[in-house]
Amino acid sequence: MDVNVRRFDLVSALKSVYSLVIILVLWEVVTQLGMIHYYFLPPLSDVLARFYELTASGEMLENAYLTLKRAFVGLAIAVVFGVVVGVLSARNRVADWFFDPIIKIGYPVPIIALIPVFMLWFGIGDMSKIIMVAVGTFWPIAVNAREATKQVEKNLVWAARMMGTSDTRLLWRVVLPAAAPGIVTGIQIALPLSLIITFVFEMIAGGGGLGALEIEGVRSFQSTQTYAAIIAIMLVGLFLDRLLRLARSRLLRWT
Repeated sequence: MDVNVRRFDLVSALKSVYSLVIILVLWEVVTQLGMIHYYFLPPLSDVLARFYELTASGEMLENAYLTLKRAFVGLAIAVVFGVVVGVLSARNRVADWFFDPIIKIGYPVPIIALIPVFMLWFGIGDMSKIIMVAVGTFWPIAVNAREATKQVEKNLVWAARMMGTSDTRLLWRVVLPAAAPGIVTGIQIALPLSLIITFVFEMIAGGGGLGALEIEGVRSFQSTQTYAAIIAIMLVGLFLDRLLRLARSRLLRWT
């Protein structure tokens, strides 16, 4: 029975990645045959070798740390302010009157277009990158928190009030737990966005990080380094997404 279960799990795992495997094999075959110029697309084996060299030397890990630090700090700031603003605007008419036009105007704006402004205001160091991540990821978190709070069943709120629950306890015991799935969804949307913003900002402004490592490969005509940095950011994004999904399943068991 255990053997059959293991075989089933293995087959399921292979089915979930078969298309990626095919693409990677084609990448290696096409480039080894010289069908694409080496500079534009080096063989996957060379890219992986360069990835290993950068990781073994510590350069990849150091740059990954910088990218993750900037993305995480900015995202943490956005979570705090986004949840507060979202829940407050859903529960208070005055707050909704104030924040609603700000959210409607700010949410559709492509944050990447504001990189020059952030460079003028805050320079090109960590502070500018962190603030930009916080601003860029604030909107999906705030919007999802507001909508999730508005959709909390009124019967739950009425029942809690009839039992004499205070406004503070109502918020923490009823509203936030009921709105938690929507809030976490907003964070899931904001997570890859935080990495994208950090990555692009590093490419433009430098200062270390995986984005800077990638663009340095282009400038020094080391395309293997460019693709190695791209693979690194993809692996980081995939790992964090799976980690957040696991945390969601553990924290929101009742959903």
